[in-house]
Amino acid sequence: MTTNKRPALGKVVVIYNIDSAWPAADQKNSARLLHHMVDSLRRWHVDVVPVQIRHDLNPLNDFDPETTLVFNWCEGYDGIPWSDAVVAKELETRGFIYTGANSRTLKKSVNKESIKRILFEAGVSTPPGRALNHEQAKDWNVFPAMVKPADQHCSFGVSRASVVESPAELMRQICRVEEEFGSKVLVEPFINGREFHVAVWGNRKPEALPPIELDYSKYKNIHDRLYTFESKFNPNSEGWSGIGWLCPAPTTEELDTALREVAVRAYRAMRCRDYARMDIRLWNGIPVVLDVNPNADLDPESVMPVAALHVGFDYGKMVRRIFEFAAARLQARNASRRRRQVLQVI
Repeated sequence: MTTNKRPALGKVVVIYNIDSAWPAADQKNSARLLHHMVDSLRRWHVDVVPVQIRHDLNPLNDFDPETTLVFNWCEGYDGIPWSDAVVAKELETRGFIYTGANSRTLKKSVNKESIKRILFEAGVSTPPGRALNHEQAKDWNVFPAMVKPADQHCSFGVSRASVVESPAELMRQICRVEEEFGSKVLVEPFINGREFHVAVWGNRKPEALPPIELDYSKYKNIHDRLYTFESKFNPNSEGWSGIGWLCPAPTTEELDTALREVAVRAYRAMRCRDYARMDIRLWNGIPVVLDVNPNADLDPESVMPVAALHVGFDYGKMVRRIFEFAAARLQARNASRRRRQVLQVI
């Protein structure tokens, strides 16, 4: 893989949050991932400082936005679920250049109905779906169907019960989601096809990394053939060990190209930046985008690091590359400001 001349990295800060309300195991895992990232970057001679964020960005008061690059690994403020967009907005207000999606994209990405509308308008293949409440459930007649909260991240609220096969099951699941999350519910056809996760990085010329296929061959029941919240995050769950990962995915050249192309198109449509992950399934042989994940998980065993390793980027080199995408913005902004200052003098 070839790259242009790399932007120089000066002082870089990794902002992260470890919410005291999280289970002890989650806090411990977050600390482990942070140390892994910092140690990996330092092995690549990056001058990096980790900064914990809790209720505000005041810990960044001692850093100069003109010379400091921020790796935004902060999921939000303590006690405020899905507040990553709020953190990004504050970074923008303070004048920091940071990695990953901007506040507008992060805000849109938590609304699955909004994602679907944006993809449709951009001509990106995605399953038809509607945000419904229980009173509108009678209007849906495509089964099996997938039912999930319309405003949650990370498959939160997705379980075996999310796949419904009748109007009665649909009504029960919509009511269950409404009661738990207090919001509308996204309903779409359940696609029982091959599933791929495709990481994309870059800006002017986004590039898709090798697709990874989720192997559901162990499961015949359609209720088990989905990547639930438990499968992603609970090591004791059936899906954690039962769902395999195939990387690189066993595809034809034609399918590989189609997966990468639709992933890049979704990346552009959602105005992702630096890096992201697309969740895709095959519907009658056609790749359709299920979800767009800006600021995708960077656990060493997650999609992006695994795919990057297959094209020669170990963990530290991968994170440094993401920093370089953001560093180009910092250099461009500062150069523009210098030009304006010269013009004012003239």
